[in-house]
Amino acid sequence: MNSFSELSAPYTKGFSYPNAETMFAAYQKELYRFDQCYRRFMYSNDVVELNGWTFLQTLKTWMGGQYASVMSQLSLTWGSFVAADDGLLTKWQLQDSRNQQNFFNDYVKPYIDGGAKNRAFVLISDALRYEVAQEILARAVSTNRFKANLDGVLGVLPSYTALGMAALLPHKRLDYKATANADVLVDGKPTVSLDQRSAILQGHDGIAIKSDELVAMGKEAGRDFVRPYKVVYLYHDQIDATGDKQATESETFNACQKAINEIEAVIKYVINNLNGSVVFVTADHGFIYQEEGLEAADKSSLDEKPAGTLKAKKRYLLGENLGTSNKAWCGNTNVTAGTNEGLDFWVPKGANRFHFTGGARFVHGGAMLQEIVVPVLTVRVTDNEKSKVRPVEITLLGSIRKIVTNRQKFEFIQTEAVTDKILSRTALISLRDPEGDRLISNEASISFDSSSNLMDERKKTVMLTVLGGTYDKNKDYALVIRDANTKAEIDRVNFRIDLALSNDF
Repeated sequence: MNSFSELSAPYTKGFSYPNAETMFAAYQKELYRFDQCYRRFMYSNDVVELNGWTFLQTLKTWMGGQYASVMSQLSLTWGSFVAADDGLLTKWQLQDSRNQQNFFNDYVKPYIDGGAKNRAFVLISDALRYEVAQEILARAVSTNRFKANLDGVLGVLPSYTALGMAALLPHKRLDYKATANADVLVDGKPTVSLDQRSAILQGHDGIAIKSDELVAMGKEAGRDFVRPYKVVYLYHDQIDATGDKQATESETFNACQKAINEIEAVIKYVINNLNGSVVFVTADHGFIYQEEGLEAADKSSLDEKPAGTLKAKKRYLLGENLGTSNKAWCGNTNVTAGTNEGLDFWVPKGANRFHFTGGARFVHGGAMLQEIVVPVLTVRVTDNEKSKVRPVEITLLGSIRKIVTNRQKFEFIQTEAVTDKILSRTALISLRDPEGDRLISNEASISFDSSSNLMDERKKTVMLTVLGGTYDKNKDYALVIRDANTKAEIDRVNFRIDLALSNDF
């Protein structure tokens, strides 16, 4: 990955694009790297500081200033496309880009309609920003078992949870309920709770469940649970649950790292244990986060909320007949989210906030690219992997490659869970002299047959006893792993033998 300085070099005079479509595409291709680089640095700095080291403090200050400058320049350029007389607030559509409210029809429905046995898994992670999803993409394509691609769709505005979550559900119509809470309705039905979303999905042979609850079921119970459904929506909340609270917003980037690991684990669970062939990973919205404290210049001060305000948050106001303000970008959700009965909204210009009450470093709701470029990551099983049946893979744990006692313990891990396509295997493990492949220890037999998704439950330990004799401490001997059925060699790891104690045999 390029350094922040390398990323900034082509943009010393700011950002310039001919239109919104080009800049939206540029964010997906390269501009997201500014956010990713900043997040990775700040996350690493936090790890260093936890160990009591402060040598990165000067660089941290520099990085904060550079990122703030990039954010300011990005907001100026992108803002010119948002607020123009014929800009995005008047149409909220981009050529060659999809809108978030069409997610189900554009992604899910074509897949489940493509075959009687097709079941779609949709993992929705609250506040999963595009650049974080890009890191999950990189992990997915690093294995030859998966193929994956990442799209960026134009998110709804205001970019907040209730509206984004509703937009992702199958629907013919989005509406606002005429109450003080401004609840979002899907085809006249409420969408606030998990149970309410699940009820909507039931009309499409679907169900909703928290991702951790499904994973906790394990293989067999999980298969039984999803079997009746064509669509399974999995809800995950790590980033927003952390960043959206004043007490924990400073842990936002740590939460991003946890989310990456958790989402990767859910994808593997669905494909390896539930026979899933495709997983769509998306979000309700993204977020803006800056480690440094905010100043008055970052605030779009409002003397008072306009009459008709129903919701007032740091990054948006939502209500009826709000009028306009020169301190905000103003629009209507009929245009920016496709709601049948639209509400007026104000969002602060650029990356500003309306107020700093409570946590203010982690925010969303506005029209910045970090908030409204919503990721849709599609992960599939490779075509040859679908029909491939193979035994589980086994790896030796630990980096020590010297044996110093007659009895030596070796720890192995079964790198993946047993499934219908990944079979258990029994291995024969021994120490051998490469000259003639002569046994120099007992040969242990051990089965690797765990279907658990927990790595600790897939670890096995073997104790080998070195046979009596003389061993050259400068010579390589081998730990050999063979398949018990085929006798084929699975792996061979070189060891030195330097016995510290005299051999009793």
